[in-house]
Amino acid sequence: MQLVKAIVHQARRSQEEPAIAFGGGVVSFRALMGATAAAVEAIRLLGLPKRGLVILDIRNPVHHTAAIYALALLGHPSASVGTAWVTQQSGPRPALLLTDVDGVDVPGLAVSRVDARWFAFDESRQVDFAALMAMPGLPDADDVVRYLYSSGTTGRPKCVAVTNHVLELRVAHAFETLPQRALSGATLNMMGFSTLAGTIMPLTSHVGGSLLCFAAGYAEALQLCRVFGITWLMAAVVQIEGILKALGPAPPPASLRCVLVAGSKLPHRLLAEIRSRLSSYVLGGYGSTELGLVAFSTAADFERHEGSAGHLTPWAAAEAVDDDGRPLPAGRDGVLRFRSDELAVYVDETGQPLPTLEDGWFYPGDYGRIEPDGLLIVTGRTGDVINRGGVVVAPELIEEELRRDPSITDLAVVGAAAASGIEEIWAAIVSPAPIDGERLLRAARMRLAERVPDRLFQVDAIPRNEHGKVMRNLLREQLRRMLG
Repeated sequence: MQLVKAIVHQARRSQEEPAIAFGGGVVSFRALMGATAAAVEAIRLLGLPKRGLVILDIRNPVHHTAAIYALALLGHPSASVGTAWVTQQSGPRPALLLTDVDGVDVPGLAVSRVDARWFAFDESRQVDFAALMAMPGLPDADDVVRYLYSSGTTGRPKCVAVTNHVLELRVAHAFETLPQRALSGATLNMMGFSTLAGTIMPLTSHVGGSLLCFAAGYAEALQLCRVFGITWLMAAVVQIEGILKALGPAPPPASLRCVLVAGSKLPHRLLAEIRSRLSSYVLGGYGSTELGLVAFSTAADFERHEGSAGHLTPWAAAEAVDDDGRPLPAGRDGVLRFRSDELAVYVDETGQPLPTLEDGWFYPGDYGRIEPDGLLIVTGRTGDVINRGGVVVAPELIEEELRRDPSITDLAVVGAAAASGIEEIWAAIVSPAPIDGERLLRAARMRLAERVPDRLFQVDAIPRNEHGKVMRNLLREQLRRMLG
C-alpha cells in the first residue's frame, strides 16, 4: 500500500509534529511510526497466511491507526468493525480478529487481545524508517488494502473491496475537492474507523503531515477543538446534534473554520444552528461506501433545498430514471443512479467480485432529481432501509435482535421522520402482557448500539400482506396515529 509508505516518508520529515490527539493524549509522527513498527513485529509473530484479512476492533485510536498501517506494510488487508459486526459477517473469512476489548469470542475465528505492549515504543531509540519503507506492502494497483462493510441498497451488510487504485483516487480527490481552508490545520473526525470517512481521514491527514483528532464524546470533542485549535470538523448529522447540545450557551471554538456534515441530509433548522453556533462555513458530502463521494454541498446549496446533495464532482455522473430505467428530464423525481471513477466492488466469501452495477450504473437506493443547473436533490429512499442521522440499517436486522426476547410474539420496525428532520427507529411489538420498555431497550442497546429503537409501541397486531410481509407504510401511519 503505497499511501502508507507516503505517510512513513512524511513522518520522517515531520517527526516531532503532532500526528494524533485524543482524550488519552497526543502522539507525534515519530511516536506513531514507532507504534507502527512495534505492531509490525507483534503481528509477524502470529504467522498469518499471506495476505490474510485481519479485522480490527480496537478502541484506542493511536493503536487502531498503527495497526492499519502495520498490516498494510506487511501486505495484509484490513477491515475495521464495531461491536455489531459479529452478527453481520459478509465477504472473505478473516484470518484474525485483533481487539482491545475483553471477553470477545467469535466462533470459528482466531481472536488476539492487543494491549499497549503491542505498540510500545522506546523513545530513546530512533525509528528505522528505511526498514518500514522496504517492507513488501501491497504494491499492485489492484491489490485490496481495505474491506468496508456496507449496508448496500437493502441495509443488509455487503463487503466492499477497496483496492490501492481506488483508495489513492479517493484520497487524491479529497485534496482536489475540499477547499484549502478546510484541509489546512488540525482535523477532528467523529466518524468511526469502520466508515468510509474513517478510512480516508487518517490517510488524508497524515499524507499531508496534519494533526488528526479523535473524540470519545461530545464534550471531549469541544475540549479537543479548544486545546488543539481544530480548524475543521467532520461528523454525521446525529453527532453534530450532540456537539451542539454539549456546547450549550458557550461560545464556539474560535479556531473552527469549517464543518463537513456526512451521512444524511441536513435539515434547515440544524444548518442555521451550525452556522450560528459552530461555523458559518458548512459543507456536506454525498456518496456511499461503494461510490465514494460523488457530490458536495455548500451552505448555499443546503439553503436552496433541504434535500440538496450539492453538485456532482468531475469524476462522477448521475441520472434520475423511471421504474423502467429510462432517464428522466431535469427537475423530475426518479430513482437515482451513478457512475464514478472511485467505484469499489462487492466481493464474496472467496474475495471474488460480485455484481455491483446494473446496466453500467450503481443504484444506492435513493430517490430524487437533478435540477437544470446540475444540483442533485435527494428526496427519499427507494426501500425500507432506515437512515438514522447517518447510521444506515435494515429494519430486519433490528427485528432479529429484538426477537430474542421470549415475551415478544410478533414485531416490526420502521423508520419515521421526527420533528428534528432526522429519521427515528420505531418498533411495534405484539405481546400478551404489557411490555417493559426500559428493560427491552437496555438489552437491545448492548447488541445494537446506535441502532437501538428510539420509540417502542405495543400493538395488537402487525399489518402484513398475504405473503406475510410487513406493510411498513401502513404500520408507520398506525403508529403516528397512536402518537396523536
